[in-house]
Amino acid sequence: MIKTNSVLIVEDDMRIANIISKTINNEEGFEVIGIAQNTAEAKDLLDSFKPELIFLDVSLVDSNGLDVLKYVRQDLSAADISIVMLTAAKDSEVIQEAMSYGAFDYILKPLAFSRLKLTLKRYLQYRERLSTDQPFEQDDLDELFHNKGKLISQSKPAIIINEQASLPKGIDSLTLDKIRTVLSDNAATAYTAESMSECIGTSRTTARRYLEYLLSCNDIIADIEYGTVGRPERHYLLT
Repeated sequence: MIKTNSVLIVEDDMRIANIISKTINNEEGFEVIGIAQNTAEAKDLLDSFKPELIFLDVSLVDSNGLDVLKYVRQDLSAADISIVMLTAAKDSEVIQEAMSYGAFDYILKPLAFSRLKLTLKRYLQYRERLSTDQPFEQDDLDELFHNKGKLISQSKPAIIINEQASLPKGIDSLTLDKIRTVLSDNAATAYTAESMSECIGTSRTTARRYLEYLLSCNDIIADIEYGTVGRPERHYLLT
C-alpha cells in the first residue's frame, strides 16, 4: 500500500487551486490537506500541519510566493518539506532564488495535467529512494542532487505511453492536454465545440469528439442551450 502524502496548495486563484486539488486527490498516494490563498493563510496552515509537499504559486496577491518558501526553510527549518513552484515567471532571477531555497520542481503556467502528474510520480520515486535502507551509490546521489532530470526523462515517456495506451482510438494525449488546459485556465467559461476548436486550432468535429470523451470520464459537465434559430447546442464546462 502506498503511503499517503499530505499536500498543501498555496494559490490565490481558487479555480486553479481547486483543479490542482482535484487532480492531486485523484492520484494514489496523495491527499490535499488545505488550500491557502495568501501568505498569512499559508503560514497558519504550515504552523498547524506539516505537509510533506507544497504546490506554491510565486505570484500571490499579498506577496511573493518565495516568501513562503523562505518561511518553510528558515523559520520552520523544514528541510524535509518538498516544494513545487507554480508560476508564469520565466526569468532566471526567480528560478535561481527558488533553486537556492531547495525547490523540488518548477512548473510553468498554464499548467498541463500530464506535467503535474509527472511531478507527483517523480516525488513518489524520490521519497521511496530516500526511505530505502540500501546504501546510496553515486548514480543514486546524482539523481537526487545533480541530475533530477534523469528521473523525469525515465518516467516521462512511460507516462505518455501509458496514458496514450489507455485512451480510445481517435483521442491523443497532446490534444487532450490542450483542451484540459483551456478549460482549467477559464474554469468559469462554458465552451461549445466550435469555440473550443478555435482555441486549440482543430475542426469543430474534432473538438466535439474530445469534449464528449472528457464528458464520458466525468471530467466536465455539459448543458444544452438553444440558439437563436432553435438549434440545440452543448455547452461544456469544467466540473
